[in-house]
Amino acid sequence: METLYTAGDKVLEENVTDPHTETESAEDADWEKWRALTSEAYARFHERIVANRSRFPGLSDYAPAERARTTSGTFAWWWGASGEIQETINAVNAWGMRLHEWGAWSQVVDSYESDENRWELLYHFVEPVAFFCMLQPSSLADRLTVASETLLHQANCRVFPDEPDRLDQDNLKPGQILRRSDRRKQLNRLGRRWSTFGAFRDALGAMDGSEYQRVTRNFRDLSAHSFAPRFMVGQVIRAIRSVVPWQEMVAQPDGTHLLVDHPTRKGVQYGMQAMEPLSLDVTCSANLAEYQKALIAMKAFAALVYELCDQMDALPKNGAAASKK
Repeated sequence: METLYTAGDKVLEENVTDPHTETESAEDADWEKWRALTSEAYARFHERIVANRSRFPGLSDYAPAERARTTSGTFAWWWGASGEIQETINAVNAWGMRLHEWGAWSQVVDSYESDENRWELLYHFVEPVAFFCMLQPSSLADRLTVASETLLHQANCRVFPDEPDRLDQDNLKPGQILRRSDRRKQLNRLGRRWSTFGAFRDALGAMDGSEYQRVTRNFRDLSAHSFAPRFMVGQVIRAIRSVVPWQEMVAQPDGTHLLVDHPTRKGVQYGMQAMEPLSLDVTCSANLAEYQKALIAMKAFAALVYELCDQMDALPKNGAAASKK
């Protein structure tokens, strides 16, 4: 910037650099660099999305929601059954689409040699999609359980005259919910009279299993309640505190000493933990396997919905009462 100073009858000219201008120029350069990187990455992403289309496992059909909407069920069925089915299908399809994007972005990240570029793409594009997908196996399993419980209970109330309008959660205190294991037990009871329930129960039980939790290092629970491992890069450093039996050296009959747990005394122990990041490829593959299990469960769920609807539609107009105590 040019500045003029007046000294007597002389005018002195001096070139002065404005620090704000330098900062803005550096920021502009960084922005242009980021824009060029992300624009190029998006182009590669769309190429991979198209190239991977044949490998995409597919989506779930909305026909069961429409079938439930036109069924002559209880008032509660008329009001909520179709909506619960549709939201469940929305959830699994959203998972499928994001998972398809995750696979493409992982390939884009792998196509860059610079660690700085890979980390930038990971942070802006991959992590939000991957985080969403990682929560879905557990979330969808619970949502399917709740939806099928509702449908089975309302169908039972409509079809079977001796079915009371009571559920295990009726005895809980306000704010309490059934544990997953207790809900599954109730679901088995509600579904025992339906021929398609067994296949659905087995498909539902295969979701969000111990192997997936092992491969992902229990990511879903840790992300919700503690600290989950990161993706691709970066350790999570923690000191894990626990209370354990106090250990002391005890003399043995042969003259040696052995470190043993004290029968009553307790002590504080710290475990020094450095949690390594999850591999993008391994984690994405594990999530894809869970999604494929979810598609099987959704097909079994659809078959169950159709059976419930067929039985209710076959009833005379003055069939079983809608709700009984």
